[in-house]
Amino acid sequence: MSAQPPSREASAASAQGYGGPTEPAERSRASLDVAQQSVQSGVGSLSRAQAVAIALEVNPHVRLSLEQISILEGRILEARADALPDVSWTTRVARSRDPGLLNSPNFDRFPPEFRSVLSPLPANLFDTMADFRQTLFSFKVGKALEAARLARTAGQEELRRARQATALDAVRSYNQLLFAIEELRVAQSTVDQKQRHLDFAQNRKAAGVATELEVLRAQVDLENQRADLFRAETQVTAARATLNTVMLRPTNAPVQPTDTLAVVPIAVMFEDAVRDALAARPELQTLRFTQQVRDRLVDVAAAETKPRIDFDGGFGFSVRQPEKLFHYDFRRWIAGVTVTVPVFDGFRAAGRVAQARAERDAVTQQIAALENQIRLDVQSAWDALALGERTLRAADLNVSQARRAGEMTEANYRLGAATPLDVIDAQQALTQAENVRNQALYTHSNARATLRYVMGRDPLDDRPAAAGTVAGE
Repeated sequence: MSAQPPSREASAASAQGYGGPTEPAERSRASLDVAQQSVQSGVGSLSRAQAVAIALEVNPHVRLSLEQISILEGRILEARADALPDVSWTTRVARSRDPGLLNSPNFDRFPPEFRSVLSPLPANLFDTMADFRQTLFSFKVGKALEAARLARTAGQEELRRARQATALDAVRSYNQLLFAIEELRVAQSTVDQKQRHLDFAQNRKAAGVATELEVLRAQVDLENQRADLFRAETQVTAARATLNTVMLRPTNAPVQPTDTLAVVPIAVMFEDAVRDALAARPELQTLRFTQQVRDRLVDVAAAETKPRIDFDGGFGFSVRQPEKLFHYDFRRWIAGVTVTVPVFDGFRAAGRVAQARAERDAVTQQIAALENQIRLDVQSAWDALALGERTLRAADLNVSQARRAGEMTEANYRLGAATPLDVIDAQQALTQAENVRNQALYTHSNARATLRYVMGRDPLDDRPAAAGTVAGE
């Protein structure tokens, strides 16, 4: 399977996927509005793009990722606070009595007449003061802020992953419903054919040119096919429930798909697909940003063993009489610079550094494992796409041949040149050929969406297929 690789601009735009800067928000919003109007009107008509838009709007995993980003935004504010001044205003009103002088060990040596007049009295104290604290230098603050910002970026990649995964689930569920409907159509068409065959056999028996065994065979064959029809109807109901579940709607909500299972080409070489997947997969990007976060946290842990400089200051008033509060003579202030140099902490900081490095190295191994898995994912999706293409080529020709063979066998049977078993075999061959073709279309559609997903692209691409073009050719 070979094709011309996409342009650099097209690859960059497609690699963004859901949640990226180039996300087609207007298209998704328009699709969502149309879908909601259809549901409200009771029609239930739904395109593949509308199903994806509804799923993205209500999916709890997408909403959870949005909340996680809000949490990370709060952590950035928290980390930034260490670099900003801490200002507080404290006001205190107290009344106290302090017998401290009476408890002095030298109190008994005072003259008796002096001791008799020393009686502690309760007093009021009105105190108000503004305290100011500012970190002047620290090895920790800058690294912590960088780690918080990188964590936010990793959260945005996780949001993109959740949106792409939700879109892929919606596309697959929609394709499953289309496939089930096609299977039902084939089953119903086969039942109609066998009913016509039974009617003709009964007419032949009434005319005396057919046996009762011929009629019984036709009846048994018809009832067997009706059982397949019932199973196909159940599969349609189950597929519709699955799609409604992805869109968080009641499982029995009416859905009438407006799209079809069609072959849409994807212009990409295998090597380009692997390269794009390794560069754009949001899971991999999340781990890469997480690795950078862990690297910053190593520096944060190591900063506990390095000096830091802080400024502390305060200004206020302290009086016994409230009317003198804010009087200049009763002002109180303090200012100082503190230099802290860690000397020995019992190897606590060294233990934290070792843990941080181990966590960073663990993420590195996770990246290597995920890169290997991504290569396998691309290979699997690529093989499934190739299988769908080859099967579809053979099935298209096989369906036309099986249909012609069935028509010829039916005509020969009416002329007495074919047996009932010949007719049954021809009908079964046509049914199998149509089912194989539907399965190939279903496999190809899902493989194409999966390939775009594993490449880190939007799984939904509603561009119409070029006439006579097979994907990947």
